[in-house]
Amino acid sequence: MRPVERAPDESDVTPQRAPVIVRALTRAKLRVAPRRRHPGPGRRGTVVPAPSAGGTAPTADPSAGGDGTRGRRTFSYVVCERLLVLAIAAGLTVALWDRWPLAGVPLVAWLVLAVDTTALPAYERVTSLRPVRRLVSQAGTVLLVLAIGGWLTVADLRYGAAAVAALAAVPVVSRGTMLLLPAPSSTLLVGDRLAVGHLIAQWMSRPEVRIVGVCLTSTPDDSVDEVPEIAGVPVLGGLGDVPELAVKHGVGQVVVAPGPVLSAYDVRRLSWALEDSRIELAVAAEVHGAVPRRIRPRLLGRRLLLSVRPARPPLLAVLVKDGIDRLVAALLLLLLAPMLMALVVAVRWDSAGPGIFRQVRVGKGGRQFTMFKLRSMSVDAERLQPQLMAMNEGAGLLFKLADDPRITRLGTVLRRTSLDELPQLLNVVLGQMSLIGPRPALPSETDQYDDWIRRRLTVKPGMTGLWQVSGRSRLRWHESVNLDLDYVDNWTLRGDLEIASRTIGAVARSDGAR
Repeated sequence: MRPVERAPDESDVTPQRAPVIVRALTRAKLRVAPRRRHPGPGRRGTVVPAPSAGGTAPTADPSAGGDGTRGRRTFSYVVCERLLVLAIAAGLTVALWDRWPLAGVPLVAWLVLAVDTTALPAYERVTSLRPVRRLVSQAGTVLLVLAIGGWLTVADLRYGAAAVAALAAVPVVSRGTMLLLPAPSSTLLVGDRLAVGHLIAQWMSRPEVRIVGVCLTSTPDDSVDEVPEIAGVPVLGGLGDVPELAVKHGVGQVVVAPGPVLSAYDVRRLSWALEDSRIELAVAAEVHGAVPRRIRPRLLGRRLLLSVRPARPPLLAVLVKDGIDRLVAALLLLLLAPMLMALVVAVRWDSAGPGIFRQVRVGKGGRQFTMFKLRSMSVDAERLQPQLMAMNEGAGLLFKLADDPRITRLGTVLRRTSLDELPQLLNVVLGQMSLIGPRPALPSETDQYDDWIRRRLTVKPGMTGLWQVSGRSRLRWHESVNLDLDYVDNWTLRGDLEIASRTIGAVARSDGAR
């Protein structure tokens, strides 16, 4: 049987993973300059924006519905936050007036926080916690030095720590709120037709990104007049029109899609044109399947490299995960034993056959094991499957039917509530499965895996995972595979906790269950 090919690159990115973004410089009002042709290094006749020598900066068009008003709201938000912190610092100074030099700490801390916040690009001032971390670190060092020098008592040290905590609380709460409730950012894409098309395909379904248009780089095949739109997104202009269009549409970010037409020289000139704006400039780098914590930028000569850290987790973390899995599974088995026994009796009463269904699945390293489930189908379900293959609605190697005639009356309820999965807790206790992991595959499926998909077998399969909280049976085959590969390559204990919490909601909503 022919091995299953992995999906093409353009569809090989799941909704949970966007390309890694290399952030560039940006701040304040945009200066739009006249265009001129400049050969640049390794380029001939490319239209690029020239930096302006002066003049009046244009304002965003309010009718464009972009981020122009959001920029003013951001400014007001930062000012209000700064004034509130100043009021708290003044109040603390008055309260600590009799405890010099401690009384001067709140105002100095406020000044440090204000200066660090101002030094950030405008688009980061309401989200970045770097100024808060620096404030806590520097204030803690100053308080410790004063205490060691004998200028502060232990009681003064406690008061000082409380004052710093009170000052840091305001930006932590406000910026945490902005991070938890992000507003959709309007985006202008820049690049050739192929590179921009890939970004549109990956981002059109993401609610946090609103693509307002495309600026195509100049090639003989990609004329702005000949290409009015790409995948439904209008082509607004060329490379030289980027600064003017970014302001006109009030975008929050300009994203450059690298390609053979766009040079590093062009990107650098764009950063010059946007450096006095409130618009972020970003370069999309396709580092497939790697989350930002695994990416480290570094310079080699004049070339920026993205160092990708190994995907394999430390041995200690793997042992901790295995221990947590077995302990939690054992506790859940003890707590749920009466309900499981009742469900087994109910399954046997509902239809002829055993209460527990046993099936061979493939685990870590390709080792086979017997997986347990509450039986939700008739006893001859596997014998009848070849007769139903013509009606298969599943994706790729998966067999799924919305109205499967083999499912019993009680089985419909068990599947909708995912109660049929509970016996797999025994597999977790035995070390054959994990609470969180890729979907356990059948031997008939793994026989058709290529080396790309076989990567799923480097960890234990799970009772739940990204595939379950992302739609399960609604997913296409390549989406299911990519979710599992993303989990394998970017696993963390924190990620497992997030998946576990999302699983509760997915089960409660019967999301994608069949």
